[in-house]
Amino acid sequence: MDFSKRIAIFAGAFGSGKTELALNYAHRAAAEGRRVALADLDIVSPYFRSRDTAAELAAQGIEVIAPLGELAQADLPVISPRVRAALADPELMVVLDVGGDDAGATALGQFSDQLKSLPHALLLVVNTCRPFTRDADGIANMVHTIERATHLTVTGLVANPNLGAETTAEIIRVGLARVEEAARNLNLPVAALAVRADLAAQVGELTVPLFPLQIFLLPPWLRTQVVTRDRRAAMAAQEKRQNPK
Repeated sequence: MDFSKRIAIFAGAFGSGKTELALNYAHRAAAEGRRVALADLDIVSPYFRSRDTAAELAAQGIEVIAPLGELAQADLPVISPRVRAALADPELMVVLDVGGDDAGATALGQFSDQLKSLPHALLLVVNTCRPFTRDADGIANMVHTIERATHLTVTGLVANPNLGAETTAEIIRVGLARVEEAARNLNLPVAALAVRADLAAQVGELTVPLFPLQIFLLPPWLRTQVVTRDRRAAMAAQEKRQNPK
């Protein structure tokens, strides 16, 4: 994935995986020695929020921009005033995690005038296993929804076809083909194919960049349940990251 833009915006509907993309992108940029801030503008999803990994991000030198104190866990449309200052800092790479529906994208829209004058990429993360982005028409509708709400132009698509622990290479291949079809129709590039790191070797030859994902987030119902071997492994990996010895 291209790291040349100082501001990277990841938008997508619930279940698209855009928060995992934002987290992985921020970690990789920090590993390359960049000063990085991750701004959580997702005011829609209570389950998968980048702000919930703030301690881990801070340990990597990544600034987390999100409501503080009691508001950090509130499902309220609260945006930190720090966002504007971060966007204006030419030495800071800013990663924005944005909800993909009207309400979530509108949170980004308040920064549209500032963003239009700054180098940025607005990437729509697409999971073709989710109801509203199963095909090229649904993906196009999502692009238009985001552009209307944000007053910005989507610059690329990120294919992230998955069913969580049940993801297979076939699901990835079929999903990528649908995203590529949508990209052709919209005259947009496919910026990357995102896949779980343990599946990266199974996807075969690609004509788009591969972006292996480390899974940082698990939904609440998997934090207390053990369902499959893959989920056990994911939970064990998360526990190891949170409690290193």
